[in-house]
Amino acid sequence: MYNKPLRDLLIKTNNNGKKLNYTFGDNSLNVSPSVIVRTRGRGRDLKSGVILRCLDYVRHWGLYYNKPNDIEFDKKESKVYWRGTTTGQPTTPGNRFDLVTNYYNKYPKIDVGFSSICQGKSNYSQYVKDEVGVPTMLQNKYIISVEGNDKDSGINWKLNSNSLVLMPRPRITSWLMETTLIPEYHYILLKDDFSDLYEKYEWCEKNQEKCKEIIKNANGFMSKFANKENEIELEKEVINKY
Repeated sequence: MYNKPLRDLLIKTNNNGKKLNYTFGDNSLNVSPSVIVRTRGRGRDLKSGVILRCLDYVRHWGLYYNKPNDIEFDKKESKVYWRGTTTGQPTTPGNRFDLVTNYYNKYPKIDVGFSSICQGKSNYSQYVKDEVGVPTMLQNKYIISVEGNDKDSGINWKLNSNSLVLMPRPRITSWLMETTLIPEYHYILLKDDFSDLYEKYEWCEKNQEKCKEIIKNANGFMSKFANKENEIELEKEVINKY
């Protein structure tokens, strides 16, 4: 997910064999500004670290460039939906543990749960629900995005869908530039503790046309990445400058 894509990029740009610094995985905190990373933020200067698109590319961009089957917003079920694994920490603002423990089986129209347990979080096993595919998630009007170890790995396809994204303000930024997303324009903003989730659901139900407008804006934001050749050239310029 990291070594091969980076090496391929270096070969394509005639930079293979040159010295560089980069870090693996989700947790790219407390590194120097000159380190190549997939994401930055949460505890670090948002301007430090050199972001590349190729790192873990398939996981984050695969379903953007190969868009899953979707249906019109009006034909979707009026539910708030989220599935994900137990990544991240319960002490982090806007974490998925608060979301699930506060809303698991609490409201018929809010369907949230962990799809699997990982990273030693077995104490949350009572909150596991059946793991479902993206097409099943897209049957719902409202989809939550919530960060884990770093960015939500599904935020790219969620913003590119016909469903409305609800989420706390992003604290992690990647090639997608999540921290430039505008609340109530690209997504519905939730409090970090998710205490307003049901209230925001009720607002959405009463303002369907506004929901569709926000979805259109989110799709427009994602359209900036649609030209694959342009994105490839931009990344080459980044690594050459580095």
